[in-house]
Amino acid sequence: MSRPAVSVVMPFAGSAAHARAALGALLALELRDGDELILADNSGTAPPTAGVRVVLARGERSPAHARNAGADHASGEWILFLDADCRPRPGLLDAYFATPVEPGVGALAGSVVAAAGATTLAARYGAARNFLSLDAHLAHPYRPRAVAANLLVRRAAFEELGGFFEGLRAAEDTDFAWRLQEAGRRLEGRPDAVVEHHYRASIPELRRQWRGYAAGRAWLARRYHGFAPEPAVARAARRVLAARRVLGARRVLARGASGARGASGSRGASGARDAPNPPNPPEPRAFLALDAVLALDELVGFALSNRPGRDPAPPAALVLVADRFPTGPASAAHGVRVEAARRPDVIDRRAGPSLHVDYREDEGIAARVWALARLVIHPPARRLGGKRYSQGRFSPSLLDLAPAVLRLARDPGARVRSLDPESAETARRLAVLAGAPLDEPGDA
Repeated sequence: MSRPAVSVVMPFAGSAAHARAALGALLALELRDGDELILADNSGTAPPTAGVRVVLARGERSPAHARNAGADHASGEWILFLDADCRPRPGLLDAYFATPVEPGVGALAGSVVAAAGATTLAARYGAARNFLSLDAHLAHPYRPRAVAANLLVRRAAFEELGGFFEGLRAAEDTDFAWRLQEAGRRLEGRPDAVVEHHYRASIPELRRQWRGYAAGRAWLARRYHGFAPEPAVARAARRVLAARRVLGARRVLARGASGARGASGSRGASGARDAPNPPNPPEPRAFLALDAVLALDELVGFALSNRPGRDPAPPAALVLVADRFPTGPASAAHGVRVEAARRPDVIDRRAGPSLHVDYREDEGIAARVWALARLVIHPPARRLGGKRYSQGRFSPSLLDLAPAVLRLARDPGARVRSLDPESAETARRLAVLAGAPLDEPGDA
């Protein structure tokens, strides 16, 4: 069987020991002429290794940034993204192409199964819940999605989209899959292309991950009209009810079997009276308890921002206000910061990587409410009721603008300038609320 060349990209951040394990996982793959292995090192701990190209992913510490950095060095017709906590089966690359790939397919999603030997409660819970199920992801009610833990992407499609969105805590892989389909490319599954995944080993790690996932889903809901994430509370309630039904059925069967033995005393060949097979045993109570804990964590996560922690931007002399950013080349400049409503559907990778951009779509409801409360009780809150603050019909609400106003207040003397006609009214309102000078259209 012939197949196209594949560049395997694994984002990595961790210790030198973990780096050696990740490199070993890559080297276990069966390769053909033209294939290449790339480790995108996001922490600078991976040693030089024969057979693997180690690329230092400087800048933002995130899987999305490392994937993009690795893809920048890839030469294959297809790029396979694998997470560092996954162990691919040796024949993974051939398994992806066992079925011919049609030209309209932009990406193939492989299976992610739990690694054997989980010993901790958190790891056994993750394996039992099968959070990364290929079937469940492809059957998502909004539209099919995929995880980047095991995702093969046509290089041309990756370049059309500009890669993964950076500057996010979570959900960048779901967003990539949805943008891919919006661009007219198809996403298909390859269940026989399997990697084994190691779930979080401790409950605190699992809870942090769950809050991050929830923040990512809330971000998707702000970005994609019509998508509403199902709260984990509903899923947990269904599991509790299912467990109660199983326990009730087992008790009924047990009473029936006991009554039948007492009435007739007849026995089977084994010495015990034959009885119907009981239903499947209920889930461990610890799993149901974890369902409840994670459901509460998810409610917290829904309120959080989908922006990872980072150092604040240095004081800016000029704040540019945009709707979607970037939509064209943009080079970094000293003392310039961008306040944008949202990211574009297609990333322009020519935009300056060091330009500091804050996106309103990343901010959770908790950050917006907190910022609004600070505006109400501190100056320049007196301006909120003034006539200069009248907002247009389709303008963002004060709740949405409040974090941007606080950021602008930390840039004393900064001028505000809109980058596009759509953001002119927003720029004016930000300047009024923060007491900052506004550059009118045509100002230098």
